Amino acid sequence: MRSAARQRVEERRRQHSTPEARARRRQAALARRMNMPPEEVVTLREPLPRSLPTPKRRLALWVTIVLTVGTIFGMATFHVLLVQSEFRLEKLTSDAADAQQRYEHLRLEVARLASPERIVATAQQRLGMVVPPEVGYLTAPQPADADTNDAGTGGWSEVKPYLAGRP
Repeated sequence: MRSAARQRVEERRRQHSTPEARARRRQAALARRMNMPPEEVVTLREPLPRSLPTPKRRLALWVTIVLTVGTIFGMATFHVLLVQSEFRLEKLTSDAADAQQRYEHLRLEVARLASPERIVATAQQRLGMVVPPEVGYLTAPQPADADTNDAGTGGWSEVKPYLAGRP
C-alpha cells in the first residue's frame, strides 16, 4: 500500500511539473486576481520551452564570467595602486614639510651666528681681543711723478716685456 501511495504522489508531481500544468496554474492565479473564472482568462503569450544551453551560449556565458572577474580584478588592482600612490604622496608632503622646517631653523641659526654682536662677543671672550681705544688710519704716499700718463696704469710699460707670451 505504501508503494501505491508513493507512486500516486510521484505521478501527481510529474503531472504538475509539465509546462501545460504550470500554464494552467498561472492562468488560475491570474483569474483569481481578476475575479474571473479561469476559462475566461486568455493568456497572450505561451511560455517558452526551456532548452539546454547550446555551445555558443555556454561560450558566451564563460566569456562574460571571465570578463566580469577580470574587470573586478583590474579595478581592485587599480584601487591598490591608487592607495599606494596616495600614501607615497602623503609621505613626500610630510618630508617636504620637515625639510622646510629644518631649512627655516638652519637659516635662523646662520643669522644668529653671523650677527656682529655675536662675533664681537666671541672675539673678546675666546680670543681675548679688545676694542682699541683709538682707531688709526694709514695713508699711502703719493708717487713722485703723479702727473705722468703711466701713473694710472701702474708702470705697464715696465711690466709688459715680462708677460710676452701671456695676454
